[in-house]
Amino acid sequence: MAKFKFKYESIMKVKLMYEKKIQEEISRINKDIDDLLFEAKHLRNESKRVSLQMTEKSIKAADFHSTKMYCTHLQHQIDLLERKIESCLKRKEEKQKELVERKKEIKSLEIIKENDYQNFLIEERSSELKSLNEVALRNFNGSNS
Repeated sequence: MAKFKFKYESIMKVKLMYEKKIQEEISRINKDIDDLLFEAKHLRNESKRVSLQMTEKSIKAADFHSTKMYCTHLQHQIDLLERKIESCLKRKEEKQKELVERKKEIKSLEIIKENDYQNFLIEERSSELKSLNEVALRNFNGSNS
């Protein structure tokens, strides 16, 4: 019996590699998002702490001004992190769409492979039956002579 060889196997391997690469990119983006969220949470906590410190203690005007500037700086940093998070979320969404497309392509190739394999089996069975018929015909003709 001949061995089945899928004619698009190399294409399928490449598609699977792309799928894996996209999954790794999504994982990296998720890690980046987690890191950014952690940093933003840390900055928010720092901002709350400084704001509480400003309201609970009586401080000099110069200290109040510098503390207020520090709070403003923290808020700018938080805003910057939130924009970075939004950017990462958009990239993640694009990669997820790309991953869905790759999965569809792979699924199509798997269906083609299965159909080709079924056709291969049918041809193999047909070839075997033809060989058996020829042997039976020779045996029949040989016994009748």
